[in-house]
Amino acid sequence: MKLLLPVTIFRLFLWVALTTTATSAQAVGSKLQEFEYAIISTVIKHGLSGGAGKIVIDESTTGESVDIADPEKTIEEFAKELGTTPPALREWSLINRDRYRLQQQLKLEEPYHLLANDERLQIFNSDDPEVNWQQFRARFPDAPGIIRVSRPSTDATANAALLYLEFECGAKCGSGRLINLVQTLPDQWQVTSGSLVWITAPE
Repeated sequence: MKLLLPVTIFRLFLWVALTTTATSAQAVGSKLQEFEYAIISTVIKHGLSGGAGKIVIDESTTGESVDIADPEKTIEEFAKELGTTPPALREWSLINRDRYRLQQQLKLEEPYHLLANDERLQIFNSDDPEVNWQQFRARFPDAPGIIRVSRPSTDATANAALLYLEFECGAKCGSGRLINLVQTLPDQWQVTSGSLVWITAPE
């Protein structure tokens, strides 16, 4: 069961249920820019331990999986609580209305595999989540799980970025986070903070 954490700094309203089963939704675009791949690569590398094995990444961005909103706060107040900027928050909501297809442009130290939608449907084809994950382990025995990311957003200066990342590691194993970054040098990004949005827990 996926639980929203009782954090006080923001409220997260789910538009589409986050699941560990396959989805038939197709990515609609594939034109992420180079700096977006640099941001995604930075976040993935930041969260990996050494010798993580093969990295499996969903080739489609999360799209409209989540929407950030708090009607009781101004966007300036809300962005401050999240540790980001209002322009980055607005842009994140705007550009993640659609799903985009990742290309082999990530710069990671470990080998990675982009999991295509058709391949995911072949693996996660059972009504039993445990069976689905057994089939995933058989296909990718060295992979700790599946990473899914949103399209990253930046503010007007392109010096602050926001990315949503979720990690699925089993029928009752997973989490989702919002990650803040700053650009320290051209095309070089650093993670500054993260907010845990949800975590999977046994019923």
